[in-house]
Amino acid sequence: MAMKRFIDITDFTREELRETLNQFSFVKENSSVYANEMKGKTVVNAFFEENQFAQAAFAAVAARTGGAAINYKYADGVSLKDQVMEMSAIGDVIVLSHPKKGAARAASLYATVPVINAGDGERAYPVRTLADISTVWMEKRHVSNLKVGFLGDFSNNSQVKGFLQCLNLYKGNEFYFISVNGKPLSDDYVALMEKREKPFVVFDNLFEILPQLDVLYMTKVEKASFDSQIMYESRKHNFTLDERMLMVAKPDLLIMHAFPRGEELDMSVDSDSRAKYFRAFGYFTDACLISLIKTVSNKPGRNIAPSWEEPTHQHKCNKADCITSTEGYLPPLFHETTGGKLVCKYCMQELDINE
Repeated sequence: MAMKRFIDITDFTREELRETLNQFSFVKENSSVYANEMKGKTVVNAFFEENQFAQAAFAAVAARTGGAAINYKYADGVSLKDQVMEMSAIGDVIVLSHPKKGAARAASLYATVPVINAGDGERAYPVRTLADISTVWMEKRHVSNLKVGFLGDFSNNSQVKGFLQCLNLYKGNEFYFISVNGKPLSDDYVALMEKREKPFVVFDNLFEILPQLDVLYMTKVEKASFDSQIMYESRKHNFTLDERMLMVAKPDLLIMHAFPRGEELDMSVDSDSRAKYFRAFGYFTDACLISLIKTVSNKPGRNIAPSWEEPTHQHKCNKADCITSTEGYLPPLFHETTGGKLVCKYCMQELDINE
C-alpha cells in the first residue's frame, strides 16, 4: 500500500494495518533487502519541536538504506507554507515534528513531496504508534484477545490515544486504566472505546489489576497532575512498578513505556525478561523505515500533487494550540458530526462558536 502522506494512524484501515504488521515482520528479519531502498533520495528532518531520538532514527534509516538526511532549521517569522515549499525543493520526503496540532496536515496541503508526521503537538504521533502496535505484534505474535493496562496521566497523551485506536480495531481486547491521580478518564478516551464497544475499567492501584494483564503500557507520571506533593507521595506506592510488584505478574507480561520515565518505573525492572521497552527503541527505527517505504521509496519520481483541500466552512478554528492560530492563511477545514457540531480537521477539537 503506497501513501501520499502519513499524518495519522487512522490513515490505515484494519486490513492495511494488518498488512503493515506483516511487512514489519519481514523488515525485521530481512533488513539487508532494503540496503538501497532510499538510494538517491533525501529525507528532510524538520523538527520544529525537538525530538532527538526520532530525528536520529530517521537519519540512521536514511543512511542504512542508501539515502541521505538533512536537518532543516526552523525560521522565525516565516510561514509554514513557505518553509514547506523550500523543503519540497530540496528533499524527497519531509519528516515534520511541530508543537502545533495539525501542522503535518497543513504541511501536506502544499508539499510536493510526501509528509510524515513525527508528532504534531499532542494530537498524533503515528510513527510512534506504529512502533507500539508493532512491539505487541513482534513480542506476542498477535494483537487481539489481550488484557491491556495503561498507567500514567492520560490527559492529552497522543501516544496512548494512538495505541488505543489501533488496539480497538481487533477483537477481544479489554482495557484497564490505572489512574494514578484518581481522576476519571476524559470523554475522548471513553468515546474511543464506546465507539468499538470495548470493555474498560478504571483502577487507582496497579497491584490490584497487574496479575490479569497481558500488556502494560506505561507513561511518565507527572507530579504536576496531582493536587499536591503530599498527595503524590501518598499514592506513589500504588503505581510504582518494581521487582517486588512483578512477582504477581504473568510470566509473559509485556511491559512497555513511552519514555522518558519517572518514578513509576523502577530501574530494577530493566533486567526482567518481560521488560521490552529498550527493545522497542529498535522497533521505532523499523517503524521509521516502514513509513519511508510506504510514502517515498517506491515512487519513481520525487514530486507528487499536494493534498490540497477546499475550505469546508466559513468558520475559523479558535483553539490556541491549533496550527490555524498561527497560520491564518490555511483553509478552514471541519468535520460535521451527526449532532451538527463542527470538529476541526487540523487539531480534531470541537469548535465553540460562542468563543
